[in-house]
Amino acid sequence: MAHIVVVTLGTRGDVVPFLALGSALRDAGHRFTIATHGSLRTHVEGAGLGFAALPVEFGTSGPLTSTELARVLAGHWLEVGRAVAAASKDADLLLLGASGWIGYHVAQARGVPSMGAFLQPLEPTRAFPPALLTTRSLGGWGNLTAARAFRLLGQAPFARQTAALRRELGLPPRSPAATFRQMDAERWPVLHGFSPAVVPPPADWPAYRPVTGYWWPPPGGELSPRLQRFLDDGEPPVFVGFGSMTGHQLSDLIHRTGCRAVVQGSAGPDRAGPDRAGADSRNVLAVGDEPHAALFPRVAVAVHHAGAGTTAAALRAGVPAVCVPFTADQPFWAHRVAALGAGPPPLRRRGLTWQRLAGAIEAARGCRPGAAAIAAKLAAEDGVGRAVAEITRRLPVA
Repeated sequence: MAHIVVVTLGTRGDVVPFLALGSALRDAGHRFTIATHGSLRTHVEGAGLGFAALPVEFGTSGPLTSTELARVLAGHWLEVGRAVAAASKDADLLLLGASGWIGYHVAQARGVPSMGAFLQPLEPTRAFPPALLTTRSLGGWGNLTAARAFRLLGQAPFARQTAALRRELGLPPRSPAATFRQMDAERWPVLHGFSPAVVPPPADWPAYRPVTGYWWPPPGGELSPRLQRFLDDGEPPVFVGFGSMTGHQLSDLIHRTGCRAVVQGSAGPDRAGPDRAGADSRNVLAVGDEPHAALFPRVAVAVHHAGAGTTAAALRAGVPAVCVPFTADQPFWAHRVAALGAGPPPLRRRGLTWQRLAGAIEAARGCRPGAAAIAAKLAAEDGVGRAVAEITRRLPVA
């Protein structure tokens, strides 16, 4: 039995896919620990997996840009590195999310293998620009150069504390640029946890950094009785939800469109209680946390922020989407939805009116064939199975 430690930071959406991998690897006889924010402990332990707390939280005051996320994380980076080192004392493999790469240095010091496990397409390529930077192509050479420069620039806030951790771990000094060169030279593997039908693997990505397919969470979770009654009582509604983003002003626009709708998140009971005045009406129901896997197949259109997890859940359900991206990789996924014919072009959050929202919802209704086509492709994939096979063959031989 091997002990696999995952290091992942971000929102709940950055942890849920690893619950799927962890459950499969646990069933195969391995021990699986997820090192992440303390606020996500219940999600990890509820799945029957090991948990280790990392000493940083991003808070819930509103959407953070990639720069703001990096600033918060950098302020705790040395402490995070120490916590990863403590959590992986008996690890046989470190599996590192996109924000958990401090574990690469820990694995070096421990003398155990590590590999990346990314939910976004972060590998530099000529095929498209950096997903966290822009959706506008810079040309083949420009896309590749920008991605490499952006990747290196992204290490600047962490360089001093990473160097301090390497000293504590007894490792020689190594610059971020030298670290990337070492990763490439040793053919450091990375698993990409999204579908090749959604993001076709670029020709210049190496085979040891495959796109496996999505890592769907284990089935489970039922709709609340209140929501179940609403769904049973009329035609399929429009879903409006923005995950961890602060989207209540956008959500309120749905009332003016006249659509029958389910509004989840910051406009629902989590924000001001289930009886918030004006939240519920005959046609609009405000709800809290509801499982997307059970809800999305029953809605007509999903209006969301294009987070990686929400985008994947809507595509899997075959529901067309109206994307209103906020930050980070959300514009990338929003444009992929449109490119796949699973929704209209994304809407700009600023200056959005109910008339534009209503028009986009109507356009999305006509995208159901495109959404159904991509859902059929996703149903034929086994992303968890392929990822588990890739992980297993890199475990040390007993």
